[in-house]
Amino acid sequence: MIHAVWLLLILCGVLAAVVNGDGSVIFPALVDGSTNAIEVAMGLAAFLSVWCGIMRLAEKSGLLDAMAKLVYPCLKWLFPNLSPNHKAWAPMIMNVSANFLGLGNAATPFGIKAMEELSKTADEKGVASREMIVFLALNTSAVSLMPGMIMGLRSQAGSANAAEIIIPSFLASLAGLTAALISAFLLEKVGRKKQ
Repeated sequence: MIHAVWLLLILCGVLAAVVNGDGSVIFPALVDGSTNAIEVAMGLAAFLSVWCGIMRLAEKSGLLDAMAKLVYPCLKWLFPNLSPNHKAWAPMIMNVSANFLGLGNAATPFGIKAMEELSKTADEKGVASREMIVFLALNTSAVSLMPGMIMGLRSQAGSANAAEIIIPSFLASLAGLTAALISAFLLEKVGRKKQ
């Protein structure tokens, strides 16, 4: 479906350019747009590679284990049914840590692994467990201290101070996380009352 939407948008743009007599700008715009897309993609790939490398070094050096010990007390009250040695903790903490650093793409594999482990806590196959729902709320509305990808885009676009968004971004993500967790817990209570 989305392919049809994109095709329709492109055709409408080309048709509008031809109707307005600006058909000659189509090819240069296509080339410029492609060039810009490649430049942005390469810049983001480089930025993400550096941060993924740092995360890998942190993992190998034991820094992530130390972070896990710091993060675990903050998360354990969200997941009271998980034992401290459950296999889901490591990828969950890595996911939260990567999101905290604004590395959503680096957090994704950890989130998938965490969901695989959390799916084993479900009472019924194919039905999300409480832990899966809370983790989904936590993951999709993660607090980001340093929005790395946004800062990378701002820097690439020539921002004089790419880091000026740290405090507003942190506060906005904290508000989003609070709303998501409150919603998850309220809906859990509503679900219990229906049973």
